[in-house]
Amino acid sequence: MRPDNRLQRLTRRARHPLGTILLALLLAGLSNNGWAQGQMRKSLGPEPGRLAPALNDDDEDEQADDKAKADSQSQADSDAASENVTDEHSPADANDDEMVNPDVVVAQQKRYAELRNIWRRRLLPAALDRNVGDFTLRDSGVRAVALQARNVEFYLDDNIGYYVKNLRALLEPKKAGDPVNFDDPEQFDIHILSGEVLIRPKDLDALFNNYVLDYQPRSLSSVKNSTSKDTLKVEVGARLFEFIPPVGGLPTTLEGPMTVTKDNKLVYAPTSVKQFGMPVKPLLSGVGLKLQTLTPFSREGVQLKDNRLIMDPETMFPPPRVKIDKLDSATLSDAGLTLTFSSDTADSGFTDPPVATDSYIWLQAGDARFYSTLLVNANLQLMGNSDAPLRFNLYHYRAQSAEGTISAQMDGALIVRVPNDFKIDDQDIHQYSGLTPRAAAAN
Repeated sequence: MRPDNRLQRLTRRARHPLGTILLALLLAGLSNNGWAQGQMRKSLGPEPGRLAPALNDDDEDEQADDKAKADSQSQADSDAASENVTDEHSPADANDDEMVNPDVVVAQQKRYAELRNIWRRRLLPAALDRNVGDFTLRDSGVRAVALQARNVEFYLDDNIGYYVKNLRALLEPKKAGDPVNFDDPEQFDIHILSGEVLIRPKDLDALFNNYVLDYQPRSLSSVKNSTSKDTLKVEVGARLFEFIPPVGGLPTTLEGPMTVTKDNKLVYAPTSVKQFGMPVKPLLSGVGLKLQTLTPFSREGVQLKDNRLIMDPETMFPPPRVKIDKLDSATLSDAGLTLTFSSDTADSGFTDPPVATDSYIWLQAGDARFYSTLLVNANLQLMGNSDAPLRFNLYHYRAQSAEGTISAQMDGALIVRVPNDFKIDDQDIHQYSGLTPRAAAAN
């Protein structure tokens, strides 16, 4: 039916007064509905997932007119756009059919939830699997950080350190609830559960010359150590009775074995004492003198008692303090002094590090602070950036890490690769923090 015929028919019906009123209301409603629906379609487009309603025969011509107008307007818009072409597109120009699929958002949220559960997973060795508190954004609820190290040269400061063959330990903050602060070695202890550590002759030299004997006037000077099977040889300048001679000391050579006491002390008992190459121990024994009387010496961690030098591995090194449950053995060889440790506390439950390598330090569980960053629920592997074994310097970890790289894995593990050789500026306090013993001494 043509639109003009339909209008004539409606007009004839409207000659009755009531028909006139109804016709007016009908035309107003159709006009308003058509305008509103048109605006809704313009802004929202067709409802996703539904087809446009089919046209009836009476509306075919109206739709044809609308289409002609739309085509004309589209051509005008296209001509205008061709005169001002840009590479930017407004979000309003996007096709409604390209809206984000809700299923994709749900899948992403599900994946993020799975990852959060992985990131919050606490890798607890048996030694930490007790008294575990609630997990929060600032606190993992674990009282210490588990440390596993293999094939690492571990230095504290001024070349003082040792070689770690393998070690399982806990880094325990002295104040319960605090994180392990790597900028303050005096704030935490290294509680050894098991492992094997080699103290090489050069390590003994640095320990005594740069730390144990770092005072004036020194009873012993210019200590030089060498080792062989079951024997430690010490060459030193001894100042008799603390004042003879005033400089350098008498050239003295001591040789003897190393033993371990039940309370985890190291005892060096020289079987040979020579001065200027001449044996003097028989002479000292003959006149009732002992090394302690001849050269009085007592420092934290090291004490000369009678004719024995007693060393405490827990306190003879710079901080952090070492806690030893059991020192099983001390073996002397050409390589140096090998110490073997064990504990009644189980050392099981340590996982393998994220990256397979034969030289690393691996921190898992607990909370640690580096610089001003708090690492909650530690999951960090430290390794060298070359094929050589890692040489880690605790007191200068800032300078060392500044020349390295850090990357993250999907499971939340942080992989830090650092160089063995790096620039150390002892005048730059930021390289070793104002909290370390070295910084305190400088101030």
